[in-house]
Amino acid sequence: MDEQIEKYFKYTSPDEALEKILRNSRLSPRVIDVSVHESLGYVLAEDIVSSTPIPIDNIAHFDGYAVRSSDTLKASTINPLRLKVIGRIDSIREHYLDIKDGEAVYVVTGAKIPKSADAVIPVERVRLRGEYIEILESIKRGEHVTFRGADIETGEIIQKKGDIIRPQTIRYLLDTRRYRVKVYDKPRVALIGIGDELTSNIEEANGKKLETSSIVISYYIKEFGGIPIRFETVPDSPNQIIEAVKNSLRENDICVTIGGVSLGARDLCWMTLSKLPESIPIARGLRVQPGRATSIVLIDGKPVIMLPGHIQSTISGTINILVPLISYMQNLPIKDLFPRVRAEIGEDLTIREYISFTRIRFVKLVKNRGGFIAKPILGDSSMIRPLIASNGFIKIPEKVEKVNKGSKLDVYLLSWSELLYLFSKYNEQNGPS
Repeated sequence: MDEQIEKYFKYTSPDEALEKILRNSRLSPRVIDVSVHESLGYVLAEDIVSSTPIPIDNIAHFDGYAVRSSDTLKASTINPLRLKVIGRIDSIREHYLDIKDGEAVYVVTGAKIPKSADAVIPVERVRLRGEYIEILESIKRGEHVTFRGADIETGEIIQKKGDIIRPQTIRYLLDTRRYRVKVYDKPRVALIGIGDELTSNIEEANGKKLETSSIVISYYIKEFGGIPIRFETVPDSPNQIIEAVKNSLRENDICVTIGGVSLGARDLCWMTLSKLPESIPIARGLRVQPGRATSIVLIDGKPVIMLPGHIQSTISGTINILVPLISYMQNLPIKDLFPRVRAEIGEDLTIREYISFTRIRFVKLVKNRGGFIAKPILGDSSMIRPLIASNGFIKIPEKVEKVNKGSKLDVYLLSWSELLYLFSKYNEQNGPS
């Protein structure tokens, strides 16, 4: 068969490509044991179950005087009640102080109250009279006391397997003297720019084009829980492409090449990598536009994702294939990974090209009458402006030629950080609630 014909695309849907990767690859979530101090952002590989109640004792919620509520029943401003202060508890360390009828103990916030006490009167609500305090009102059992187990009971599931570890999770683990935790390992993703015209070194940028797409992809990898590893750019040479890809797969889970995957004379990635004896072709092109040149093989059971060099196509391939695989490696779902909001399309949008494909179009969301309007930002797939001007994208299904102005659509935000920016702007325009 003519080599040029072999380079032609045989488009596969992103869902089908992902299914084939997961069915044929060696990818699998890995469980590792990490220090709690280093666990932020990891996905839990075990339930976190409380082994002790929190608090472990009845503790004071404020600085004040621990009392027996029954001693205060007759207290009033007309008839102040006196209690004798028999001691102070100035720390949260263990102590054995207790009180009897008519007695009180000074306690600081967080301190264990005496066994017989069941309430705390804040300092500002008593009058100090030598070794006595005067109480001007009765106090109910439990006032200003956090009882043992009121926050968390023994055996309670605090966070479930599959939850992402947050700062508050770390606080809990350290408070309960747990210093290591089982998590799913973060997948390592190798990034290699392909092309004679590219360089990774800024010192060489005068004579060549600085390869920057891998930097953009790195941010997506980090945001969704992976570890990006950027390699030096590789020229349009079959032997050097093979060497670089194989070398990158030794220590990494996934390899991503950028550029050299279309039909030009110097687009060598597909023909070079798909012909290796250890290669399993998965997809020669995706049924999505932009990003249709995205191609995938498995080498020694590991995915090699060949992304087009045009930036919108690069992002599309990242969104449709790479991000779901990063999610899968952490035992997370592979669908609906991007935050989305419902919005009205701001103008008629007619797209007759690639009618059998899912079309991605970038949009800018703006606030309107308590909702959002999505304004399409159009431009060739090589253009960066639509990405800079937009904060999300819409998916136009196969066989749909026109989206009418006013139609309601799901808008997928380009990243989770866009969500914070979007709603800060929304609140700024709406004013305080």
